[in-house]
Formats: sequence, C-alpha cells, structure tokens
Amino acid sequence: MATEATTPQQPGWMPQGNVISLPIRPSQVKIEEGGEHAPAYDDDAAATLVWQDFQRARNYVEQNLWLLEWQHTDILYQSPTLDRYPRAENSARSPRISRYLVAKNTNTMKRQVKRALFAEQVPFFLRPVGKTTQLMVDAWTALLMKLLQRMDFQYNCGLLIDTQVLQGTGIGKAFWDTKKVMRRSRRRKKPPIIQTDALGRKKVIHTVESDQWDVVEEWVEESWPCFEYRRLGTTLFDPKTNTPNRPDLSGSYTIDYDYIYFADLQQLRQLDCYKNLPDEATLRAYFFERPRAAASTGTQVDTNFTAEGSPVTHAEGEAQQTSEDPLLKPMMIIERWDCRTVKTILYYDGRKLTIRNEEHDDTCIHVTANWWSIDNCLYGMGTGRISGPDQRINQGVLNECLKMIAYPMNAPLLLASGLNAPTQNVIQRMGGFWQVEGLPAGMDLNKAVTFLQTPPVPADAWHMLELSQQSGEDVTGANAPFMQGNLPGPGSSAARTATGASRIASKADENIADPVDAVSEGVIVRLIYWLMEMVKENMPLWEVREILSDKFAQFIEDEAFLGTFMNAEFEVTVFAGQKLQTRQGIQQILPFFMQVVQQPQLLDFLHQRGDTIDFATIVDLFMQVADLQQQPDIIRPLTDQEKQMLQQSNPQMQKNQSDLQVEQLRGQNKIQEIHEKAKDDLATTLTEKAMERTQEGLPLNRAMALTERGQDENILKAGFQ
Repeated sequence: MATEATTPQQPGWMPQGNVISLPIRPSQVKIEEGGEHAPAYDDDAAATLVWQDFQRARNYVEQNLWLLEWQHTDILYQSPTLDRYPRAENSARSPRISRYLVAKNTNTMKRQVKRALFAEQVPFFLRPVGKTTQLMVDAWTALLMKLLQRMDFQYNCGLLIDTQVLQGTGIGKAFWDTKKVMRRSRRRKKPPIIQTDALGRKKVIHTVESDQWDVVEEWVEESWPCFEYRRLGTTLFDPKTNTPNRPDLSGSYTIDYDYIYFADLQQLRQLDCYKNLPDEATLRAYFFERPRAAASTGTQVDTNFTAEGSPVTHAEGEAQQTSEDPLLKPMMIIERWDCRTVKTILYYDGRKLTIRNEEHDDTCIHVTANWWSIDNCLYGMGTGRISGPDQRINQGVLNECLKMIAYPMNAPLLLASGLNAPTQNVIQRMGGFWQVEGLPAGMDLNKAVTFLQTPPVPADAWHMLELSQQSGEDVTGANAPFMQGNLPGPGSSAARTATGASRIASKADENIADPVDAVSEGVIVRLIYWLMEMVKENMPLWEVREILSDKFAQFIEDEAFLGTFMNAEFEVTVFAGQKLQTRQGIQQILPFFMQVVQQPQLLDFLHQRGDTIDFATIVDLFMQVADLQQQPDIIRPLTDQEKQMLQQSNPQMQKNQSDLQVEQLRGQNKIQEIHEKAKDDLATTLTEKAMERTQEGLPLNRAMALTERGQDENILKAGFQ
C-alpha cells in the first residue's frame, strides 16, 4: 500500500506526510515470535502512534493544570504589581503591594539543595565491586567527570532543581551523542637555534623567525553526551505513570517535542537513523517560500511559561519566529520513546512525516525529581504551592492595612442637611477657601461640617502578618534559624553551645533530606550508571586513553589493565544531605588521626608486618575535607639535581660515599700490587731459564734474545685478547 509519504512529489514541494488513521491495523505491525525484537510498525502506524499518544499525554496534563497550580505558582513567585490604573471611588480595583514570601522560601531551599549536592568537586562516589581496584575507581571518576563537564551537568541540574523546588517537579533528559570538534594548536614556523658548548651543554636561542607560529586546525569526532533540563509541558509521560522520581518503573512511553531549524535538519540527514527527510533543495525552497509565521504550539503548560501566555515576565516561546532570517523558521519535531523503540515525526502545515522508526540501545533516559511527592502520581508539590496561601494572606492583610492607614488622607466629610456644600471630595490647595452657604446664625461650623471618624487598624492584623510569614517558612522548611542563619532574637541561646549548633545543622539537613534524595537517586545515580554503560558500549578506546593520559598514562598503555578497566563494576553513591554533618565530624577526627599515624612505634609495627602508611592518601583526604576545588600534587618525585643536593647535605651519605671511595682506592692498590708481583715473578723465571740454557751450551746473547721474544709474544697475546 503506497502511503502519502512515499507518493512522488513535485520538485521543491514538501512531502504530504503519513496517513493518520485509527485503529492501527494488524497488517501495519510485524511481530516476531518469542519477542526477541520489539514489534515493528510501518511509517503510517508509527506516525499515528506518536501523534495520538502526544494528544493523550497533553490532554492529561492540561486537564490537571488547575490542580497542579503551575501557572499560579509562577505568578506568585514574581508577584507582579497590578495597580496600573488610577484608583476611583467605589472601584473594586485597589493598589496591590508585592510580597515575595514564595520567592524567598524557594531561593532559600534551592540553595540548600544545591549546596548539599555540589558541595564536593565530584558529586558522586564510586565504590569498587569484585576485583575492581582503587586505581580503576580513580580513573573512572576522572573519565566520568570529564563527560559531566561536557554535558554542562551542574548548570542544567541546577535548573532542574529550581523547578523542583518551586513547582514541585524537575524533569531532565540525557542522551548519547557525538560531535565534531575543531582543535586548534600552534606550531613554530621555524625551530629555534640550538648551540652546543665545549662541555657538551646545549643552549636554545630563540629568534624572531622561531617565535612565529602557525595555527593548525584539526577536526576530531568526540563523544559528547548531553543532559537537557526540560521545561514543564515539553516532556510528557504516559498518564498512567505513577512512580515519583522513577518514571522508568511505570508507564509505557515518554513524549518529547522541540522546535528545529534548517541547520538542524541538515545535521539530522547525516545520521543513518533518520530517513524520509526531504532533500536539501526541497527544504531550502520550503523555508524561503513559506511566509513568516509561528509553528504549531505544543501544550498549554508550555505556552503559560512564555511571554505570550503569562501575565508575568518570560521569554518568547520557541514556536515563535523572532528573526527575519527565513532559515530560522521553527518546525515542530515530536519523539516517542519507550523501553525498546524510538519513533520521531516532523509536524508542519498539519502534516505528520515519520523520519525515525527503529529500536534503540538505551541511548536516552528521562529523569525526574520531586520536592514533595504525591501518592499515585508522577508529579509533586513545591514551595510555591505549599506557601502560596500564606503569601496571599500576607499580601491581602497588608494591602487592607495600608488602605486603613491611608484613610485619613482621603477621609469622607459629614455635612449638616441643607448646607450648600460640595457633595463629593474636592482637592484643595494649601491656604485655599471653601465657602459654605445656608449655615444658620449662631451655628458652629465645626458641628455642621466634620470628617468621618477614622477607624483604627486592628491589632490582630499585624499578628496575622507575622503568623502568615512564619507559617510559610515553617511549612517549606525555610525558617530563619535553621536555613537562613537568623537566630530568633538577641537573648536566644540556640547556637551558643556545640549541641545547639549541631542541632541547627542537623535540622537543616533534615528539611532537605527527601528532596536531596530525589535528585541524588532519581537523577545523579541513574545518570552515572547510564554513562558507564554508554562508555563501555560506544566510547572508542583512543578517546578513553586521551582523557586519562594526564594522570594515568603509565597504566592505560597496559592492555590487560585497560581491558579490566573497561569491564569494571562499581556501586554508585551520592553523599548528600547528611554528608555536610559527616564532614564536620571528619574534621574533628583528623587531628587525632594524624597523632596516631605519626607514632614511630606504629610505623615499626607496620614495617614488621610488611605494611606502611601512604601519606599521599592522607593528603588527598585533607584536600577533600577542605573542599579544595584544585588539588595540587604536594608529594612528587625528586629531580636529579635535588637528589645530588640531598646527598651532599646528608652527613651519613657523605660518610658512606667517602668509605666507598676508600674501599675503591684500596682495591685499585691491591690490584696494582698483584700486577707488579706477577711481573717480577715472570722476570725471575725467564732469567732462570736463560741461565739453564747457557749452561747447556747456548750463547748468552741468544738466550737474552729468546727471552725478549717471549715477552713480546706475551704482550701481543694480551693485546689480541
């Protein structure tokens, strides 16, 4: 059956898209026996599935929008001033004074959550499992931190925490990607001059030519995993998802929608997973010929957080075209992810075109974190919804009190009946006159004309203001002594003792324990486990070596180590919340610990057992407790020059060296003595032999010649040897 997507189109025309029809027919789905592979939907069925599930998920969120109070919370956070019209008598509109109780409590608590999670340079801890060594833990930690840096994780996770605290739910999305990166390096145009003196020492002489550089550009494809903070309404979950902080444990699918441009479509075409994309000429003609207009809007939730859908300040929506550049016209793209497949459609001019329809290898995960979770619901409640009523009470009471305080400035007049006087308030200048006619003779003017008695401001109003503010702080945990650092009063003894200070610190940690656990377990731990799997499956070994070459160069060259490293197993933990109090305990224990390890008897005992103390590890411990972001190498190997200076300054080494020289001199003298004695013995023997030959009748001259010849032969033999 030919679909509209495969029907030939005229040159320069966008495809008509796929047919959306319900129900999905059995002929459109291929199911394998045993379920080894996910059911395969054809492009028409895939487009139907994505579009209809998007509609269902959107309807669920929009129907519950008034219950979740996301827009109302957004307005309370900014607390705009709405008295933009002049006040008129008997008018319902009155001045509104902004109050920022929600904003104050939100900012107080989100700072505490971020401080608990990112107090350390490394926001996670790897515990080795099985045969994994500490060296592998350090190497994996360095590798994962590099990837988190590429993801800009701390910034995006901070945005997630902001929404978690204010609105009750923060949403994030992580996916594995590669990117071509241009690396620029400088190389000398001409090398410097190297001169060698008589002693063989080399000297480098820089010249004008050698100081000139060429910039060399090199394109390299690197692994760049991404972590996106997702605004509320842009990521939609299956309406049946009911597991807070773990959307992967319930529900069947997740819908993401975004807006892309011409350049984004060009990049998608280079990937093998995207198909059916129009050619570049067709896209170029479409973007240039289509009139300037906004794309289709996604959800009402998303619109409420934009400039066109909210009474408070926000940026323009991504669906709006904010540039005259025709290539920057937005086009809507919708993705549907389930546990085994991903389906993607382009939505333009009411058409739905399937551009991706395949199985995936867990290259994308969605994470959520709640402030206060709701039973049988994915979403939670935040400080805006919790302390919003207190802000409304505080603001309403304050505004009414201000009107009563300003009452004498515009108080109404009481006039005796029959007097010729104005019947409404009249603004009079200083020193002006107001004539009153019809006053009977002898009548007191002050008794005929007077101001209405000013009602006093109720004393309970000020008490109500204090109660509403205190209630908003207590219910969110952002109270003055525990979170803001403000003691109750001058006579308070809450922090005068160690017990009181410790209780304040522990209470502050308790207030954020659940939200911190939601981020650590629902976001960070899941993300680290996912990154480890992606590195093992997708990251090339040359890139692993390149990232680890600075500190682990001598280990990563060993293929056996690298093979074990890539298959290492860990337990991921996040020390947050209570870890701040734990660090304080460690700081108190460290002085006692140092006194113990410095005892000579302990070192002697450990040496007898074959053990010792690694002071480099102690230095690392000090650095971690001190929370130093940069950890210099305090312990390092000696240089050759330092070794010589150390030997010269050490008396024992000097004595040992002197003794060695004496022994060497004695040995040389002994060898020389032996050589001289051997020469004398040889001369004596030769003389005796010559005398014997003379007695046998040989001439003495001949004997001496034979002796000299024998000596020459011995010298020649020694030379050849």
